[in-house]
Amino acid sequence: MVRSELPLVAITMGDASGIGPEVVTKALQSKYIHEICQPLVIGESYIMQKAINLVDKTMSLNCVHTVNEVKALPYSINLLDMKNLDISEVLIGQVCSVCGKAAIEFITQAAQLVIERKACAMVTAPINKKSVKQAGYGDIGHLEFLAHLTGATEYATMLVSGPLRVVHLTTHYSLKEACNMVTHRLILDKLKLIQQTFSTWGISNTKIAVAALNPHAGEGGLFGREEIEEIIPAIIDAKSLGIEVYGPFPADSIFNRAINGEFDVILALYHDQGHIPIKVYNVENSISIALGLPFIRTSVDHGTAFDIAGKGIANSRSLEEAIKAAVILSEKGQLPD
Repeated sequence: MVRSELPLVAITMGDASGIGPEVVTKALQSKYIHEICQPLVIGESYIMQKAINLVDKTMSLNCVHTVNEVKALPYSINLLDMKNLDISEVLIGQVCSVCGKAAIEFITQAAQLVIERKACAMVTAPINKKSVKQAGYGDIGHLEFLAHLTGATEYATMLVSGPLRVVHLTTHYSLKEACNMVTHRLILDKLKLIQQTFSTWGISNTKIAVAALNPHAGEGGLFGREEIEEIIPAIIDAKSLGIEVYGPFPADSIFNRAINGEFDVILALYHDQGHIPIKVYNVENSISIALGLPFIRTSVDHGTAFDIAGKGIANSRSLEEAIKAAVILSEKGQLPD
């Protein structure tokens, strides 16, 4: 029978060609995970069985059609089998359009379970952007796809590793495009989103620090005028709205200040500015949390790792941390009414 006292978490299998099935299987070996939630994997049975054979043959699959069939069984993985993969077309460790299509369908199903309040949160294993694009999807990232699926208009990615929390102004853009997107309007919108999200999580008086775009925060315009013309005016306007925001601070010092507890969260201005410090600080424990969606979605902070797929050496720590974070957030009442 379902352990109804535990929250059900929908976990996507990720890209079948990558390490997603393996890290999901390894994460669900954890006794602690089963003590805090009832995991339900959204994926495909043949691929998950291969992962089990690779990781631990004593585990078993309990394939279900609905959440009502989920059972709390020792050494067992509950799987909502989507039956959406032609196994003959799956190429382990390679870009594969059928895997990209299936991965998006796993995400859609998991999101639907959360929207219908059959699950308290969704946790996602990695997908491959090239595979998704080859499958014909325009939104090649989790967050963009989920935002369009739910109609969310303001959203952002936050990476977390211990005390270091980093929200990104922009993510999957070239550096040139990202610099052009450092605007007053976008910065102010992201600061409002951060403040609103942290407030719903019960964190009042959130201290937000904004990273500078240019070396030495522009050095008074000597190394660029974005700080003067876009970033500082946005910070001033955010303060007028009651948001506790500081900066802009040079990117070479701001992250260490946050690690030491001076700030609750940092707004980084482009992908690598935020990703590098997170992964240098503690890559194995880092996770991603989506801001702006009408439900809780956490994720691993790594890719499909095609180079090690199928070898049994992938580390599941990030997925375990993502599951824990999803449960903690859901227990604080983050589900929409």
